[in-house]
Amino acid sequence: MRPIYLELLASDWREEPLGSLVVTKRGCSWSKEQERAHPAGCTIPVIRIPNVQNSLDLRDLLHLDGVTPEQRSASAVTKGWTLMVGSNGNPKRIGDSALVETDREMVFASFLFALRPRHEGGQISDEFLACWLRGHRVHEFISETSQMTTGLANLSWSACRRLPVRFPEREDEQARIANTLKAADDHIRALEEQIRKAERVKKALLQAFSCAMKHGPGKPLFQVADISSGFTMGRDLSGKATMAVAYLTVVNVLDGSLALTEVSQTDIKQSELEGLRLQAGDVLMTEGGDRDKLGRGCIWEGQLDPMVYQNHIFRIRPHDRQMQSWFLHYLLQAPSSKRYFFSVAKQTNNLCTINSRELRRFVIPTIPPENQDLWVRRMRSADALRDALRRQITAARRVKQSLLQNLLTGRIRLKP
Repeated sequence: MRPIYLELLASDWREEPLGSLVVTKRGCSWSKEQERAHPAGCTIPVIRIPNVQNSLDLRDLLHLDGVTPEQRSASAVTKGWTLMVGSNGNPKRIGDSALVETDREMVFASFLFALRPRHEGGQISDEFLACWLRGHRVHEFISETSQMTTGLANLSWSACRRLPVRFPEREDEQARIANTLKAADDHIRALEEQIRKAERVKKALLQAFSCAMKHGPGKPLFQVADISSGFTMGRDLSGKATMAVAYLTVVNVLDGSLALTEVSQTDIKQSELEGLRLQAGDVLMTEGGDRDKLGRGCIWEGQLDPMVYQNHIFRIRPHDRQMQSWFLHYLLQAPSSKRYFFSVAKQTNNLCTINSRELRRFVIPTIPPENQDLWVRRMRSADALRDALRRQITAARRVKQSLLQNLLTGRIRLKP
């Protein structure tokens, strides 16, 4: 396990064990009968694990009825407390934390853990502590020291209480650091909201697109495009002339985009390459799996060459000059298309799959190329905006991590 600090203690900074600086609280438990979707009577809002995100998200609070005064007192959190994920099926979630910035009466769930600086010491501020807990190496330590019991990872306070906390002795320097990091968080939250708005615009466009495609005649997909499946993994290729080539799996094909950060290679027969090789403009669609993977599709733009694809992916290559690849790409994302795929899918347990026969029968609206152009331009503009915002937020998060590492160790000092 990596040390929390690689540098020497900065001048005018102190180092104390976490347990000596904070007081802690455990959350409350309740029965299903106590839950209310909305406040009523003597209910009280309860903060749960889903509310702990990059910041505390209080938009979807559950409300509890019948919470005793003793429970309220024991599990109450107000402005200044930091809530941390203490138990979860995913060990990497342990240590996720958020500062309570709203001064209202709330309790928190038993799978969360609460802590705040001791009032009598006055050594470290609420805001600085909350920032320190979000440092990468601190979170890594909390997550990796968690203990597994009955399928749940649980925070080990006996390990965490010994964590060395470094902090400036001057309150004004703590405040400058916390305010700088808060500004970075506010910028990220603003970008997240812009992304949500951009996604709502794209969703509305797809809905309008779906409605517009209901009118007029159509053709089955096989009349305007060639449809084929990729190669099967695990074949015996001994004695064959083979070659190593990059290939796509279902994991790479997202709904409207491709994930190419991890692309594997496999051996195929040399004679298969031209038949399996993807070309720019090929539309890819997954045959299914989990419900969210059914009919998931995107367009191949020639990012790597050669590139082939696995048999759980359909390659749709338009051969009709009146049918644009980008138009088909967006058509597969439309709500009406999703409904068709679900209606003809074979469903077993939680798995849904569509075969090539049903895909070939999928009806494509026959509309003039100029109308296809119009819809494609609208959709691509919406995608470009969303993608630009995603790049911005990725960069903003990198800056935030750099600030956490440099400001919370004293490597970079902020002047008054």
